[in-house]
Amino acid sequence: MNKSKILPLFKVGLGGRIGNGNEHMSWIGLDDLLGLILYIIVDESISGPINAVSPSPITNADFTTTLGKVLSRPTMFSIPKSIIKSVLGEELAESAILSSTRVIPKRLIKVGYQFRFSYLESVLEHTLGKSIS
Repeated sequence: MNKSKILPLFKVGLGGRIGNGNEHMSWIGLDDLLGLILYIIVDESISGPINAVSPSPITNADFTTTLGKVLSRPTMFSIPKSIIKSVLGEELAESAILSSTRVIPKRLIKVGYQFRFSYLESVLEHTLGKSIS
C-alpha cells in the first residue's frame, strides 16, 4: 500500500479495511529492509532469492486496526470489493488491492537475521514518529 495515499485518510478518521479485511499482507519496515540488504551483502553464504518481509504477516483488517490505534483514529469504514472493482477494473483490483499474500522469511529466520521490527505496531510508531525504539 502506498503510505502517501492512505495515511491522510486515516489521519482524518476515514481509514478502513478494504473488502472483507481477510486478505493477508506481508510487510517490512524500512530499517529492516536496509538492514537485511547489508546483512546479505556481508554474509557471503547467502545467495539466491530472499523474502524481504517481516516474520509477522497480517490481514488487512489487522493493518487497519493497528494503524488506527497508532494514529488514535477510528477505523470504522469499509470499502466493499465491488466498489474497488468498479473503480479500478476487476483485473487490477484483484491483482493489486484485493490479492492475499502471506509470506514468511524462512531463509532469513534460518540464518538468524534479527529483525528490528517484527510487529506492525512498533514499526508504524517508529515510522510515524510516535515513539523512539
